[in-house]
Amino acid sequence: MGSRDKLLKVFTRKQLYIYFITNLLINAIVPYFGFEDRHAVSLFHGAHSMARFLIPMSVFVPFGITFDILKKCITFSEKNGLTPLFPQGYPRIPFMLKLAGVNALATVVLVAGVMWIVHVSMPAGYSFEGSWLALISGGIAGGLAILFTWLPLYVVKKLPSA
Repeated sequence: MGSRDKLLKVFTRKQLYIYFITNLLINAIVPYFGFEDRHAVSLFHGAHSMARFLIPMSVFVPFGITFDILKKCITFSEKNGLTPLFPQGYPRIPFMLKLAGVNALATVVLVAGVMWIVHVSMPAGYSFEGSWLALISGGIAGGLAILFTWLPLYVVKKLPSA
């Protein structure tokens, strides 16, 4: 493992802890206090549904983390005199926006699909316990934070001459 890889791994791990903890806490606490009746939360129906929290989270967490970690790693590499993350002349910003957009789109489709399957599988009028849904929301956000901290760097390493 080269010096660049070792330094980037330490830097990325630090960022991973920051992303994981903040997303876990924010995406568990906000829904918990956002539910009007914590004992009867629907997935899609009503003003205080779970979709109100999960759908935006499944767009913004992957997009934001993907773009941010790539931007921070590029800055870190340049600041510390490491070999560049991208090949010379590679269009960074379009690549970062495209990768972040693809990650966000794939995640929102997956989350909405799973929510729809759960919704269709439940009896009509079924509601969930809000405390559990808030914990699940935080867990999903933490998992997305971990996935989208490592995945963009894995993709960049697969680029030719990176």
